[in-house]
Amino acid sequence: MSKANQNYSTVDIFSIARNRQKINTTVAVSEMPELAGMIVNADACLPFEVQIEGTDGIKGLPAAILTVKGCVQMLCTRCTKSVEIAIDREVPFLFVKSEAEANRLPVDEDEEWEVVVGSEHLKVADWVQEEVILSLPTFPKHEDCEAPYSEHLQTDMQEAVEEKPKPFANLRELLKKN
Repeated sequence: MSKANQNYSTVDIFSIARNRQKINTTVAVSEMPELAGMIVNADACLPFEVQIEGTDGIKGLPAAILTVKGCVQMLCTRCTKSVEIAIDREVPFLFVKSEAEANRLPVDEDEEWEVVVGSEHLKVADWVQEEVILSLPTFPKHEDCEAPYSEHLQTDMQEAVEEKPKPFANLRELLKKN
């Protein structure tokens, strides 16, 4: 069962999983304040395309696959100009009703499923924001750029090298005296 592209602010994730629903929606950056603080030109960013699809989980738990697609701009760590970062993330989730239930599940490092506490009123923007932030590079950079060249910086570096004291400069003279 698929639902048309609507604007869902909250969803009943247990119902989506149980009924194998597919929901298509969008989430604007303005709904994700932590993300907006990490990117540039947040006002110009197009909404993220989001798909939530209920599916068969493992261990008898309700499950869904979250797919998020979109683009953001961050500052390049090399040239400090804007660089576009494409977001294309698909993550399978298992849902439990409480933290205690999540803690009882055995931890399997190779497990591809993320286990989270679900809700009948899960805020889609919060869920998407977390996944987009996890997708962002720690050091965003262009594929082919260099740090900006500054003659002043080059001159300052040369002066620092020239001014550096040389502790063994007089060693030869001291050795001759002894």
